[in-house]
Amino acid sequence: MVQLKKKKVILVIDPDPGTETLLHYALQGTGLSIVRAASGTDGLREIVRTNPKLIISEFITKDLDGKTIFTRFSEDPRYARYMSTPFIFFSNEQYKRIYKDTLIEMGLWGWFTKPFGAHEMREVIENIFLDVEIIKKNQELRQEVKRSEYRYRDLLENADDLIFTLDSDGTFVYINNRFSALTDKHKENWIGHSFLSLIAPEDRQLTWNHYEMAHQGRARVFEARVDGDPEKEKVLSFNITPIVERGRIVGSMGIARDVTDQKRMEKEILDLKNFNESIIQSMEAGLLTVDLEGMVTSLNAGAVKILEYSPEEAVGKHINDILNPEQAQKILSMPQKSGTLNYSRETELTTKTGRTISIGFTSTNRIDNLNHKVGTIVSFRDISLLKQMQTEVIRMDRLVSLGVLASGIAHEIKNPLAGIKALAQACDEEFEQSDDPRKEYLNRIVRQVNRLDELLKTFFAYARPKPPDRRLHDLPEILREVYNLIHKKMSLTGVEYSEIVHDDIEPVMVDGQQVQQVFLNLLLNAIEAMENGGRLTIEFWPDAEAVIPESAKSGRRYVRVDVTDTGEGIDRDHLETIFDPFFTTKPSGLGLGLSIVYRIIKEHGGELTVKSEKGKGTKFTMLLPTRSV
Repeated sequence: MVQLKKKKVILVIDPDPGTETLLHYALQGTGLSIVRAASGTDGLREIVRTNPKLIISEFITKDLDGKTIFTRFSEDPRYARYMSTPFIFFSNEQYKRIYKDTLIEMGLWGWFTKPFGAHEMREVIENIFLDVEIIKKNQELRQEVKRSEYRYRDLLENADDLIFTLDSDGTFVYINNRFSALTDKHKENWIGHSFLSLIAPEDRQLTWNHYEMAHQGRARVFEARVDGDPEKEKVLSFNITPIVERGRIVGSMGIARDVTDQKRMEKEILDLKNFNESIIQSMEAGLLTVDLEGMVTSLNAGAVKILEYSPEEAVGKHINDILNPEQAQKILSMPQKSGTLNYSRETELTTKTGRTISIGFTSTNRIDNLNHKVGTIVSFRDISLLKQMQTEVIRMDRLVSLGVLASGIAHEIKNPLAGIKALAQACDEEFEQSDDPRKEYLNRIVRQVNRLDELLKTFFAYARPKPPDRRLHDLPEILREVYNLIHKKMSLTGVEYSEIVHDDIEPVMVDGQQVQQVFLNLLLNAIEAMENGGRLTIEFWPDAEAVIPESAKSGRRYVRVDVTDTGEGIDRDHLETIFDPFFTTKPSGLGLGLSIVYRIIKEHGGELTVKSEKGKGTKFTMLLPTRSV
């Protein structure tokens, strides 16, 4: 019995021993063991004893026919465990024709007609065993498919995301357990309902558009709100993919994830970003950021106004491309003490249009979330006007002080000079001979006294300027009177003169004689700066914007006059002091001309500025007020 169980047994139920002999011959070398039972009763008993892998039975045995044998085999519980064992009959054609269909329906494996040879028998048995293996494999596959289906369904039901399927009409066919948690609705009530009815009304059109595209074969990803209580708004991110069977779209599968918190955080971040952006952009001060490579990453509206570069022109470029490299290096340098801001640092910058401005600035490191330096932040203000006002205050204080000093000196000197002149003239009268050589000494004394007297008059004009007698005057007319006085001198020195008067030049409220003195002084200085000839241009501009403090404008409008020469120019170091009294570069000059001009313009509520470059000429710009608005 032990030996039989180690081999594959074929049970033969047949009263004819020849069948056993035929099988032995047909299956030799296969390792199969043949067990024969002559009667149906013995055959049924051998099934339990031998556990055969194949049962072959003659339809007529010593005691039972095939129908009886198979009926007991298929209905008796003792043989239930062997029901998967192939059971076949062989008989003549008569029995096969009568019973085959009935027994096949009961589970019979097959029926073969006698006679057949050993070779045919071997092929039949081999095919049976092959079919058994195939059936076994199929059963295993079906079981694995069923297990996979269970695992898949368990995965779907317990997934963190909402998973659902829709039919071609957009109706829910399947919904997993996550549905209730994400929508606050019971999934049992939604099978067979429209997907669109789940979506908030304001998002349904968008959802429908995406749904239609998905049912045209294009997977879609979008966000929509769930219909429900607005105070408990839920936002889901949907991914809908078409389901295709035999080349036809029969529905769609969707995955949805709750992004409510994410959207809220995004909104908070966006609001914070917009808030910070609005603060930065509304700052009057300029704000410029660069990365570690020196590339400009941002600049606010204040920086745009000061530097005159638009964000499109500056962002993405190296800072050396928009500023002088030395200037850029200076504003990016860090204070000596780490972690401090040096508010007193000042420098000059050159703007896009070439203007040189003074700025006060601070530089600090730009730090990321990991406390790593990722760039530099530069905050700066245009302090050119402040610097100009400081210079004006210093200059005016100096003018006042020097005016008081000049007045005192002139007063103390004038009386002794008058005495000296009187005595010299008296001595001259005492000499009887007209050719007395001593008379020449006295004449020289009188001439020098007269020269000093003229100097004192100039001092008095500076120290005690006459208040301007303001009346409406036509500036070009004042200039023409001055031109008549100096045009011969211009011709002799080879200076070309041009005058440009733009339209709508209003009359100015000035003292005509004092403004004549201003023009005369400026034009003479220009002619002297062009010893070898050049070009002198006077240009009048209407309704100019005064570059003076707002508090001094008093609602006035101004006429601008540019006096430009192509002379030798002025050293940059001298530009700050040319309006100071007694400053001069001329060997015989007193240094009072420009200071008097400056004082006259200021007395009229105007402005006088100068721009010059050594070897390229000088331009004085004068602003004089028109009648009050």
